[in-house]
Amino acid sequence: MKTQLYNWHVKNGDMIDFSGFQMPVMYSSIKQEHMAVRNTTGCFDVSHMGRMWIKGDDSEKFLNLLVPRDLSKTQDGRASYTFVLNEHGGFRDDLVFARINRNKWLAVWNAGNLVKIKLWMETIKNSLNQFIDLDVSLVDISPNSAMFALQGPKYQDVLVTAFKGKIEAPLPWRIIKANFNDIELLLSGTGYTGEKGCEIIVLNTTLEDPIKAEKIWKLLIDAGSQPCGLGARDSLRLEAGLALYGNDIDENINPIEADLFFPPFIHMDKPYFIGKSQLECFSNQTPIRSRIGFVAQEKGPSPRAGMKLLKDGHEIGFVTSGGFSPLINLGVGMGYVPPITKEENTPIQYEVRGKMHNARIVNFPLYDTDKYGKDRKM
Repeated sequence: MKTQLYNWHVKNGDMIDFSGFQMPVMYSSIKQEHMAVRNTTGCFDVSHMGRMWIKGDDSEKFLNLLVPRDLSKTQDGRASYTFVLNEHGGFRDDLVFARINRNKWLAVWNAGNLVKIKLWMETIKNSLNQFIDLDVSLVDISPNSAMFALQGPKYQDVLVTAFKGKIEAPLPWRIIKANFNDIELLLSGTGYTGEKGCEIIVLNTTLEDPIKAEKIWKLLIDAGSQPCGLGARDSLRLEAGLALYGNDIDENINPIEADLFFPPFIHMDKPYFIGKSQLECFSNQTPIRSRIGFVAQEKGPSPRAGMKLLKDGHEIGFVTSGGFSPLINLGVGMGYVPPITKEENTPIQYEVRGKMHNARIVNFPLYDTDKYGKDRKM
């Protein structure tokens, strides 16, 4: 599959297959693109992600039965991060739901679950008794829209230049409608890098006629944003400690193990949501594993998903995500270990081709928050 910027990516980037899409892994270098986001602004094509309208008078009720977050608390023009669980309390996916108005929502989810989540929501709506009589319609707009993530401390300057001061940047977790040169847009104050930024959805544009998407992308790049590929997207989210579905969370991992069991992501006082009963059982038990971050203690091979994690020579867990951090010039990773060993600065090792490499457990994010990230002071 292709996004609407496929021809531009092929001319300018190094392409790989990602979740069935042909996507750029980088344009210049992962390090350059990574540091552009940390220091100025980068722009990602994330059109491979799923996007759906949920409409109708009962849309809030429908969604509240599906997710552990109480979406009745999400006001018009605001976005909320949460997840959908299976009946066993594991992650089907993590999503962002944006409330456009009283009876209209936008859902955005991961490319790897593009078909799964769409079919699951349609199946639930049409099969469970409590949903049959609800006024709800689901409209998949993934093929008829494009989505770009503008990220970094200077992203507002890029927006001002690109849109000639006619569109203001949305505040964090806000969503606004906009129109520029007769192109309909949605802008949300969200992202996946740990930095300030926004995501821009271009409406009513298609793979067969991608001119609207191409125009908005060109405006953002010409305004000074560094085009960024999947390589920098992964290294940035890893530094920020953001879980990747299919690596760090999946159907067999629950929010308690993933360290995501807290408000506002989950409201256990809700009377019902799919997976609640199993999650209540988990909350009364000591988890067998916990998600942690770690940093290598010397230069050498970076950790990768699937590698063993050890302590004092004994295997204690496994790596779910890993790579090289351009910011601290060391290997960094994410993984699962027993809760008793998750304390910060605990020395551990990861195994690469039979050789042990020293690391230490660290709290996320893996950067100095005074100098980097959305809450930076400098």
